[in-house]
Amino acid sequence: MNEMNDKILVVEDTFLIAMQLQMDLKSLGHQVAGPAPSVDRAFKLLDREPIKAALLDIHLGNENSIPIANRLMELKIPFLFITGFEQVDIESNEFDDHVLLRKPINLDQLSDAMGTLLE
Repeated sequence: MNEMNDKILVVEDTFLIAMQLQMDLKSLGHQVAGPAPSVDRAFKLLDREPIKAALLDIHLGNENSIPIANRLMELKIPFLFITGFEQVDIESNEFDDHVLLRKPINLDQLSDAMGTLLE
């Protein structure tokens, strides 16, 4: 089982999807930080919660999660991206080796992705 202090940061701006991800992660035995619907809220959680990994929705309303991904890379915290879009416009190749899950995400996909992320 996971340590109580080790949390998965969920960054998702769509309320129902955020709640589903939170419930699914908890059913897989993870503690959850968030969900955070914005870059600012994610940064606040990163500053005050012990985060061991993160799930980042790429598009957050009128912003994207790339600043969060950059901070996570600095902190050496593993993360994956999630999106409901067919095309993903990230102007950099630095994230090519990160997992990208397409919505809707089922529990098996999430479980597999978390296993890979936390290896």
